[in-house]
Amino acid sequence: MSETPYGIEPTQQQAAQQPGTPLPDDLSRGWLPEDTRQRPLSPLPAPKLFGFQSLLPFKFLNAIRHPAEVPLVAMAYALTFMVYIGGAVFLVVQLTRFIVEPDFFWTPSNLVVQLIVIALYLPIIAFFVRAMNYAQMRIQGVRMSPTQFPEGYHMVVEAAHAAGLRRVPDAYVVAGNGTINAFASGHGHRRFIVIYSDLFEIGGKARNPEALRFIIGHEVGHVAAGHVSYFRLIFTSFFTQVPFLGTLLSRTQEYTADNFGYRFCPEGAETTTSVLAAGKYLMNDVNFHELANRAVYERGFFTWLANLNTTHPPVTWRAHALRDRTEPGRLVWRPKNNPVYPLSAVPAAEPAAAWPDPLQASDFMLTYPEREDNQHWGSVQTVYREPAQYRDRTVGDMLYTGWVPPQFRGYMPGSFGDPARGAAAPAGGSTPQAHPETPSSDTPQRPTSEGPDATGGSNGSDDPGSSAGASDPQNPA
Repeated sequence: MSETPYGIEPTQQQAAQQPGTPLPDDLSRGWLPEDTRQRPLSPLPAPKLFGFQSLLPFKFLNAIRHPAEVPLVAMAYALTFMVYIGGAVFLVVQLTRFIVEPDFFWTPSNLVVQLIVIALYLPIIAFFVRAMNYAQMRIQGVRMSPTQFPEGYHMVVEAAHAAGLRRVPDAYVVAGNGTINAFASGHGHRRFIVIYSDLFEIGGKARNPEALRFIIGHEVGHVAAGHVSYFRLIFTSFFTQVPFLGTLLSRTQEYTADNFGYRFCPEGAETTTSVLAAGKYLMNDVNFHELANRAVYERGFFTWLANLNTTHPPVTWRAHALRDRTEPGRLVWRPKNNPVYPLSAVPAAEPAAAWPDPLQASDFMLTYPEREDNQHWGSVQTVYREPAQYRDRTVGDMLYTGWVPPQFRGYMPGSFGDPARGAAAPAGGSTPQAHPETPSSDTPQRPTSEGPDATGGSNGSDDPGSSAGASDPQNPA
C-alpha cells in the first residue's frame, strides 16, 4: 500500500481525520496529532525534571561559563535556603509560643510577613507566569519551522546541535515595533526562544546573517547553561532582589551565553554588538574596534556605577570581551588593555579642555579625508556592505589636542605632535607621542574561530578602589 508524504497509510490518515473514529493502534510510523499514547522515537534521551537540557559533559559546560557564575549561583541558593529555613523556624516558634501562652498575640513585622508570603507563593507564581508567557508566544508569535522562516529555523537546529540539547527549542518571531531584543525561557520540560522582528531582520543578506546566527547561539546558550530552568528561577529569585548582586549574576549569565554564541558562530560576534549599539540599519556602519576600545578609555565613578545597575554588560565591555578571548568579560572593573589600534579622537572621559576645537577637528578631517564611496549613514538598501572596520580608512595618528594615550606618552620623532611635521609642541616640555604612522591600506582582518589577537598594550588609568576584574568572563539577546 502506498504511503503519503507524512508517513501514514491512506486508511490510517483518513481514520485519524474523521471525528469520533478511534486512532489506529499502530504508532510505529511516528507522531499523530492529539494521540497521547505516542512515545518519543528519538535516540537522544528525553528532557528530565532534574537535569540540564544539554547533554554536553558538565565539566565542558562549566568551562564555557563565566568563572563567577557558579559561585554567585551558590550564594543565591544559600540565601534561598536561609529564607525558607528561617521562615519555617519563625513560624514554628511563634506557633509554639501561642500554644504555651494563650494570651500571646502575634504581631510580626511587615518584612517578615512579606518574606513568608513570597516564599510560600513564589513557586506557584513563577509556574503561572512562565506558563502564560509561553502561551502568549504560542497564540501570537510566528513559529519558526522547516516551512516558516526556514533559514532561521535551520540556525536554531544547528545551534541546538552545537549546544548538545536533548531537543530543539521552540522558536518564535514576534513584532518588535522598533525594539531590538531576544530572550529565552521555558515552561515545564519545554524550552523556547523569542526574537523580535526588528532583530530577526538582520539575518537578511543585505545586513549580516552571521550576526543572527550568533544571537540565536546566544539564546540557545541560555537554555544549555540552565539559565531558564524553573528551579534556577525559584532559587535565584531572592538573590536577584539584592542590590548590585542580582545584576552581577545576570551579567555573568549574559557573558556565558555570549561564550556559547561565540563558540557557535565567532564570525557574528563583531556585528552583534554593533546592532545592539546602533540598530539594524547602522550595524554595518559601526567600527567594532573603536567601539571595543572605548571600554578601556571610558572611566569614572558614574560609568562604574552605571555598569553596576545593569542586567547586561555595557555594549563596549561586551565588544571588548568578544574581541579579547584571553580573559573573561569584566563584571565590576573595566578592561585595562587594548590591542594597538589607531585612536582618532580624544576619549570623552578626558577633561573637556582636551577635546578638539572646531579648527583642530576640521584640519584633521582634511588631513585624512574619507572616501566618497564609503558613507556611514545606514540604509534600507538590498546590497550587502562590509562592516565599517573592514572598509574604513586608517588614520596615521590621533587628532592632537595635548592629550595622548598613556602608552604613547613620550617623544618619538614622526608623531603628529612632532615640530618637524609642522605641528606645535605642547607647552612645558617634550612632545607627546601619538599613534605611529600606519599605512592607509592596512585594514583589520575578520575574526576566525580562534579569535583575533588582542594582546597588545594600550593601558588606561585605574578605576578608583581596584584594578582587578572579578575572577573574570546573560545573550542574546
